Amino acid sequence: MLESYTAIEQIDIDTLVNMVKMAYAFENWEEVISLSASLLDSAEAINNNPYKGLNVGLETKRHISYYFGYSYLMKGLAFQKLKMFPDAFECIDYYSDLGWLNDSTDEAYTVIEDFRKFAKGNLLTLEILTGNKTKLSEYVEYLEQNHDQILSGLITLLESAIYHGYNIDRELEQLTYYVQDSYHAEKVSATRYLSFSFMLSLYDSLNNNFKNAINRSLHNLVFSDKIGNDKYFKKSVALFETLKPHATASQLRDYSTLIKKIFEGEISNEEGFNFSHRFSHHRIQ
Repeated sequence: MLESYTAIEQIDIDTLVNMVKMAYAFENWEEVISLSASLLDSAEAINNNPYKGLNVGLETKRHISYYFGYSYLMKGLAFQKLKMFPDAFECIDYYSDLGWLNDSTDEAYTVIEDFRKFAKGNLLTLEILTGNKTKLSEYVEYLEQNHDQILSGLITLLESAIYHGYNIDRELEQLTYYVQDSYHAEKVSATRYLSFSFMLSLYDSLNNNFKNAINRSLHNLVFSDKIGNDKYFKKSVALFETLKPHATASQLRDYSTLIKKIFEGEISNEEGFNFSHRFSHHRIQ
């Protein structure tokens, strides 16, 4: 029994939660699934520990039911991103009603209700992603009632519209009003914002709205460079290059100026290298 207790004592379940969050922020979906499974194992180990009633060495920042719900929630979101929709639906079944944990405390009730709400929104999300357009108005209404979900919801709408080939201009007009760059300075939100902004430029390009698509791509280049997100910087460069034949002279100048500025900044960071002095008398033809 002592060996079992020692193993439990070494578990830092809240660190696991933070690791899952970071893996999600960096869009490492396989890692999210793996870490969520470890989180579930840790939650089960704590919940089944004979010492839990004494609260010995088992301090957690949240009620134990939270960790069960969060593990299934994040695993389901990762499956959703990997388009493994049946697995995502199955995860929702687990956290939509955590009553199976048989905890009747007020604290558990609060957590269970929170995850019930998450399940409602994520179930709608999966319906949209699988192409169920009959749920569009219900989904937009849900997002307007839950402003903290709007950015993720816009990504969902764009993913579905791009994949299934239908128009969501009206829905975008209703919801993009709530999205501002300044709201997303924090790392996780900034990455989510970039995902939305890139997909919006892709959506516009597929609908032959090239002016907006190119302007949005230029914006994405600036924003991704600002927060140091190489993944979306490369994706934005690739999309702009694809759209180049449709760019105006002004847009091409803006692109050239932006790339040159970034390039000069990178070269100037090299130790002992003075970009402006070395190339002040040379011009690239």
